[in-house]
Amino acid sequence: MDTTDLLLAIAHHLLVFSLAGIIAALIVIVGVCRVFFGLKGWEFYVYNWVFWAKMVAFIIVGLLSVIPTIRFISWNRQASGDPSFSVPAAELASAKNYVRAEGFIFLLIPVFAAAMARGYGY
Repeated sequence: MDTTDLLLAIAHHLLVFSLAGIIAALIVIVGVCRVFFGLKGWEFYVYNWVFWAKMVAFIIVGLLSVIPTIRFISWNRQASGDPSFSVPAAELASAKNYVRAEGFIFLLIPVFAAAMARGYGY
């Protein structure tokens, strides 16, 4: 396997995923369609550990986003009701940690995608 090609694919996927974050639902829908209707067939995905690692990373990112999202909504409500509202430092630090973890795990998704596209894990 060519390492240079793998690294270029990873960089390419990272850039695409960063642009495509706004259309995540469509990405999931088209991805599911690729599993069932794509040329590789569903067997390629079902028996591929890299695919499952990518799916686990995707789920973890989704779960990690719940707490910061709830906090952002809460802070927005509090700020709307009280113009002098200030986000408590501990809550802000906690939310930052969740977002950092989410970002790190998110980076694994295109890495797994590039590796899977080159036949790793099957």
